[in-house]
Amino acid sequence: MTDTNTNDNITPGDILACNHPSVAGRERELRALTDEVRRLIAVTVTNTANATDTVALTEDLARVVDRIAAHVPDPVPSRLGPDRPAHGAYDGMPYDVVHGRYNPLAIPVVMHNEQPLAIGTVTFTTPYEGPPGCVHGAILAGVFDMVLTAANLMDDAAGPTVELKINYRKPTLLHTETRFEAWIEGREGRVTTAAGRALQGDTVTVEAIGKFVKLKREQVMALQRRAEEQRSGS
Repeated sequence: MTDTNTNDNITPGDILACNHPSVAGRERELRALTDEVRRLIAVTVTNTANATDTVALTEDLARVVDRIAAHVPDPVPSRLGPDRPAHGAYDGMPYDVVHGRYNPLAIPVVMHNEQPLAIGTVTFTTPYEGPPGCVHGAILAGVFDMVLTAANLMDDAAGPTVELKINYRKPTLLHTETRFEAWIEGREGRVTTAAGRALQGDTVTVEAIGKFVKLKREQVMALQRRAEEQRSGS
């Protein structure tokens, strides 16, 4: 298991020690489960089984889901790590919907820093399709939200998104490596403006610019507690 204190040169296959309490100690095993569910998503949207086989497959899957559900506590543990991560955002937000290695909805995007740029690299697959053969625009916007946030983190200016503008210049193709780049455009008080672009080869397919309000970690955790209280009805 890789155990470093940097997010530089991370690859999709790396298994990193994670300090999130619901992941620590089972990183490799949970990663394997997540990858299988991610594979399940891919074959669900591409299979052509007949109706009878589809029913049988669904019944088999329901039994597996019931077994997993038996291990889900009430309340569900926080998705945000309580401590500052040792490997960038990977273990601070291991269930993130964009880059979370333990969230099968995430492809996931691999993030690293190339000062002064924050970089995200990914090859989108069929579940993320919008226009035929191309990545869904909402997926691209979600990735930019996180890559711009990664740029803010380098400048100690992370916080919620208050504005995000996307300029779709060219189709972003599926099954083609896509590189997201983000950088800081400026700061005014607590508000940081970050910009970015997506490239496939030398072609810029999308540009983005966003504004973010810096929050202290204590404020972020307070938002989390408020959400948990509302969910529990207390």
